[in-house]
Amino acid sequence: MDGSHQDMFTTLTNDLLVLIVGNLPFKEAARTSILSKQWCNIWRETAILEFNEDFFVKFQENEETQIIQRIAFFDFVRGFIANYPQREIQSFALACSKPQDFLADIQDFVIFAVSRNVKELELDLSDPRWSEDDLDNHLAVAELPFQAYHLVGLESLKLFSCSIDVSRVSNFTTLKDVSLGWIKISITFIKSLLVTCPLIESLSLKKCWNVIEQFEISLPNLKLKNLILEKCNFIHDMFWIDGPNIKFLKYSGKIGHFHLLDQRNLAEVDLDFGMENEFKEVGAFLYDFLQELYSARVMTVCSVFLQTIAQEAEPLGLHAPINVRHLILKTAMHFNEFHGIRFMLRSCPRLEVLTFDIGPRKIFPDYVPPFELDPHEFWSKDIRIHRCIRRSLLVVNVKAFKGTLSELYVLKYIICYGRQLEQLNLYISNEEGENGENRDTYMARVQQIREFENSSLDLQISVF
Repeated sequence: MDGSHQDMFTTLTNDLLVLIVGNLPFKEAARTSILSKQWCNIWRETAILEFNEDFFVKFQENEETQIIQRIAFFDFVRGFIANYPQREIQSFALACSKPQDFLADIQDFVIFAVSRNVKELELDLSDPRWSEDDLDNHLAVAELPFQAYHLVGLESLKLFSCSIDVSRVSNFTTLKDVSLGWIKISITFIKSLLVTCPLIESLSLKKCWNVIEQFEISLPNLKLKNLILEKCNFIHDMFWIDGPNIKFLKYSGKIGHFHLLDQRNLAEVDLDFGMENEFKEVGAFLYDFLQELYSARVMTVCSVFLQTIAQEAEPLGLHAPINVRHLILKTAMHFNEFHGIRFMLRSCPRLEVLTFDIGPRKIFPDYVPPFELDPHEFWSKDIRIHRCIRRSLLVVNVKAFKGTLSELYVLKYIICYGRQLEQLNLYISNEEGENGENRDTYMARVQQIREFENSSLDLQISVF
């Protein structure tokens, strides 16, 4: 090779190569070993260690084969850490289902991570075959090894189907990010964790459960900024949250009673009520909840929300509008959702970006509209032009566009009256339709949109 074209990486020291590899996910770091002889063992010095049994265990195989594969996986991890150089590590993650025969190994791995002053520790012992949508309460299959409680300087802790003794976390004073899943918890547990670890900024609970009266976070001087509650199973769906520093709130579960106090800094909200099994007239609960989210600038809502929110004493919109600038609707573009879409457009007078994220959603067959609904005239007859459509809406995104009648009705309304509209982005679906439609069919329907009468001179339609 000509000297002027020499591979610049050959001039770098091993220490620099380790820094480069350290910015890659563990699996990608391992792949660098095939680049050249110089790279062969560099990945083994990365400070980001991620061991996932998916690299070895194939769940489509029979149980006996999986046992052999799981043994090979633990042999690999043992060998890796036995030959790891004497240096600190940034993160250690282990994912393994059915770990009962390897608890001693897991303890050794945690001892190793502690000895290297790990900053981020993750143990995922849940079974990927567990369904997130069922109501089964799975007991944790293991406990956090006691050696982990000796850690000083831990910043992130993620435990799934691995219980933790909150009375022993006094050393976790630098902890900022906590994710817990598939374990039994209590309100006392949560309060103790937040008090003992006062720097926690992000708390995520996934498929946690307990027979508790309500979920409550109302402690003084909390640093909590991000709160995620994902498909937890509490006997009473009551949520009381008082945290003036919370900026991001994500909730996935059943519709419940929500009470949010002092949420002036809330910036983004993501609501998913897809676990509801039947149509209920609980719009009043969502109406009050929505009013408490007044400061959010980005909001994501689901199809169940759209079908339910208008079932209220004021079905046309909020009495006090909210501050949303980007509204994301996870929708099926079904007629049942029309009243909810209109409700949200009226309630967000400062809306600048509107995203329709179209896909399979839960549609209630027993849905009852708040008013008589003729879907073919809903967006064209006796209509109100919402303030955001006339004055502020700049961008509309349509993900998984198919050009169905519902999509065309809504987009025609927006294009016809959107005076400030600058950009319509259509992301064409790759899914086959019920009648054999394909991407070419959907592309052909874009032409209908281009022919709609529009009130904006600056509108550009882009197709992806």
